[in-house]
Amino acid sequence: MEKKTKLDAWFQKNTVHSTEKTNFKKKFKNPFHSNNEKKLKLVFLGGLDEIGKNMMLLEYGNDIIALDMGLKFPEEDMLGVDYIVPDTSYLERNLNKLKGILITHGHLDHIGAITYLTPKLKNPTYYSLKLTNGLIGKHLKEHKMEKLAKLVNVKPKETFKLGVFKITYFRVNHSIPDSCGIAIETPEGLIVHTGDFKFDFTPSDGVMADVDYMKQLGDKKVLLLMSDSTNSIKEGHTMSEKVVGDELDKIIRSAPDRLIISCFSSVIGRMQQIIESAKDTKKKIFISGRSLVNNVKIATKLGYLKYPQGMIVELRSNSKAAQSKNALILTTGSQGESLSGLTRMAMGEHRQIKLTKKDTIVYSSSPIIGNERAINAVINVLIRKVANVITNKHMDIHTSGHGNIEDLKMMINFIKPKFFVPVHGEYYHRFYHKKLALEEGIPNENIFLLENGKVLEVSKGKAEIAKKPVPTNYIMVDNQAPKLCGVAMDIVSERQAMSLNGMILINVVMDAKRPVLKALSICSNGFIYMRQTQTVLRDLETESKKLINMHLKNRKRVNKPELEGFLKSALDRVVTRNLQRRPLVVPNIMFVN
Repeated sequence: MEKKTKLDAWFQKNTVHSTEKTNFKKKFKNPFHSNNEKKLKLVFLGGLDEIGKNMMLLEYGNDIIALDMGLKFPEEDMLGVDYIVPDTSYLERNLNKLKGILITHGHLDHIGAITYLTPKLKNPTYYSLKLTNGLIGKHLKEHKMEKLAKLVNVKPKETFKLGVFKITYFRVNHSIPDSCGIAIETPEGLIVHTGDFKFDFTPSDGVMADVDYMKQLGDKKVLLLMSDSTNSIKEGHTMSEKVVGDELDKIIRSAPDRLIISCFSSVIGRMQQIIESAKDTKKKIFISGRSLVNNVKIATKLGYLKYPQGMIVELRSNSKAAQSKNALILTTGSQGESLSGLTRMAMGEHRQIKLTKKDTIVYSSSPIIGNERAINAVINVLIRKVANVITNKHMDIHTSGHGNIEDLKMMINFIKPKFFVPVHGEYYHRFYHKKLALEEGIPNENIFLLENGKVLEVSKGKAEIAKKPVPTNYIMVDNQAPKLCGVAMDIVSERQAMSLNGMILINVVMDAKRPVLKALSICSNGFIYMRQTQTVLRDLETESKKLINMHLKNRKRVNKPELEGFLKSALDRVVTRNLQRRPLVVPNIMFVN
């Protein structure tokens, strides 16, 4: 006789007799059946409470798609850290569900983490427009990862399917060509993500946004809109790129001698405007800076930059011709980066360019938050060396790629969503974006101000924040190696301690056979005035010996990690109490026979 299963036993016990005409299915539940209702989950891994590190997931049942994979530049106190990338541990645990990664455009805050995270995601497929994929492909090739991922070109307003999701890209205006928003049909309803956008009816590349398609989306009863919040506190509409192009044209035509223009390497449309003005004035363009050279090559190859053959050359191999008064030099360095072309020119360290009083320098950019001090330091040096330095404070030679208040209102009114999630910005950016949404008629209970790690669950026309968040630790990178090199937060804290208060090193020599202190010495670097050093160190040496002997009392052997931890903790309190500062305390224990 076959052995009865738990389920058979349960049914025998609970089955209703035929004389009782009861609806069994309604009265009883199968205890071995999981009533796990599918919900649409919006999982935010980055891009909230910050500028940059944009990445989120849409999950439904066994299907996940990711949107963007960007990096963030470190805060000023994150010493030795180059980049911060999203924590993808949740996605790594669910890699079997990943159907693809959708990229909205080619800025580093949306693609910069790809080379660090691709090896962790087991040959992912990236979907984006042609220029964006060109930039992604260049980064992957530089890091020798081109075989670790697949790149698929998509076209605006063409629909394709990934798992249960139907996806349509649509064009938006931004400061780099091929920028898109994404409409995603899900089992719960239509989701729209704007990407980074503004409304520019005279864009530099001449390619208009798909405004009619946005209006069509609004007629389809959009369930939820996620919208860029970067400029939610700036009045009016964002200035058009045509205004910038006209102002640059005036400068290019009137410059009496050599002209040096510094800009972001991604403003391909603006470069085309500069090319047209240079062509009319018979100027030759020399490009300096690795990222600028790479982007010009990619944009030229893909047809996004057009110019006569020989008009644009690399500065590095044409330095003699770049001394001409008719030369126009396009260079990196608009953010005061220490190794950039413009900074090296300012410091007299550039191999090809020596500045003269006749030069005119143009900053066709605006400062990224946190870079103001570095930029001003370079400008101060430049003003001493050249005839004229022009910034966007003097003329309209730069405009944002993000929509101001009126642009954001237009997007809300075009899409007409039921639910609204402000994204891409610090809390105050998103808070004021919420106020705009309230003004445009979206109910307060339908607007969600989320944080990184939060999960928004949508089911049957309702939305609520899940109780359990996903991990979003800071994943810090302190080098530019091909593989991700994580920096633990405690290491950054130690660097901060050393930078503020110096370091105390305690060298402890122990007997290798028994718990006896043989010798102890203390040295310091950078935490007190030299004339006080010897007195303080003698006191610390005495205190350290007392602490060590106290710790070793009644012990038969020395546990090195335990003693180091005890000594570090105890001396940290002693130093803080006596000196009112906290240098980094580093115990170093050695054993001798």
